[in-house]
Amino acid sequence: MSRPLRIRGRLTAITLACLTTGIMPASADPTAGAVSPNVEHLAHVPFDVGTATGLRIVGDYMYVTSWRHFSIYNVSAPTTPALLSTTPFGFQYENEDVATNGKILLFAETAPLPRIHVWDVEDKTNPQEIATLDVPLGNSVPGGEHTVSCILGCTFAYGSAGSVIDLRNPAQPKIIGNWLKVTGAKDEVHDVDEVKNGLIVTAPLDTGFQVIDVRAPTRPKVLAQGAPPSGGWIYHGSRWPRRGADDFLMMNGEGSAAPLQTYATRGWRKTKTFRRIDSYEMTGGGNIVDGRSPKGNESAHWFQENPTFHNGGYVAAGWFAQGTRVLHVDGAGKIKEVGYFLPYVGDTWASYWVDDEIIYSVDLVRGIDILRFDRTLPA
Repeated sequence: MSRPLRIRGRLTAITLACLTTGIMPASADPTAGAVSPNVEHLAHVPFDVGTATGLRIVGDYMYVTSWRHFSIYNVSAPTTPALLSTTPFGFQYENEDVATNGKILLFAETAPLPRIHVWDVEDKTNPQEIATLDVPLGNSVPGGEHTVSCILGCTFAYGSAGSVIDLRNPAQPKIIGNWLKVTGAKDEVHDVDEVKNGLIVTAPLDTGFQVIDVRAPTRPKVLAQGAPPSGGWIYHGSRWPRRGADDFLMMNGEGSAAPLQTYATRGWRKTKTFRRIDSYEMTGGGNIVDGRSPKGNESAHWFQENPTFHNGGYVAAGWFAQGTRVLHVDGAGKIKEVGYFLPYVGDTWASYWVDDEIIYSVDLVRGIDILRFDRTLPA
């Protein structure tokens, strides 16, 4: 999603009807949707159908959040995730990008109240909420923090609207500053991604993305800046493979026909900027069986590189009505689509690799689809 409280009209009648659907175990669904020859649909986990928004995998555990509860799964066997717990908490919107280190989990609520919830998740079978932090509207835009991201091992967190949150005592979190004001940002960001300990990439709404040293959380230092978005979309998220050592940094956008882009990173500390290499967009007008939704131009959303990515490789991306797209970035940074899963009725928000061949596709309408990508087969 884009700015806080800017709801995109995706609460369709189908979605609302699904809110009363209970959780069921994973099951195969051969009629789930259209797939390319190199993608196999293995199973479906109807996690909180109608509000599933994001997940994070830490070690053998997957943390999945929705607008009314979160669940923890053991994914040591990726094709058969085992449900360990489901924790209801009433309506809280919306927590797209799950922030956790496997010990605590942060939930960013923008509606009905602007708050950050801190959960103790060390006992995967019995999570406990240990703190609720109100976000003063004077510290952020109306609606609080749209996303919140762990930094420095979850001892601190950065909110998308500027809050610097001290989590060294997670049962007593404190807002200790506004990092956006220090970095000179003109507007809020959608998300930040910690590339490695103390180094983040931002996804601003209206300005160029930044690479920032946050080892001193209240005194962040901007190291480099990329170009602002163009074409009526905003930056949504980033990935810099191999903890910032890769030749390519990837940014994606949100909005009509918002792309996934590659940027060259060699020499960035000297030039303090990044050169855009390629941009990939999704257009509509298909008929499902041809691998394209009949819906119009669609937006990229949460994405992740394959664990084998090394100066190029495979990327899985959620693309809303266009499902999950598997892309390949070649050694020159050029992007090509090489596979897809397009659910017949779906709204795919995120796609994540569990290992080098299994993808979890997080769908607002469906829940989680488990896919296998076979790179030895043609698209």
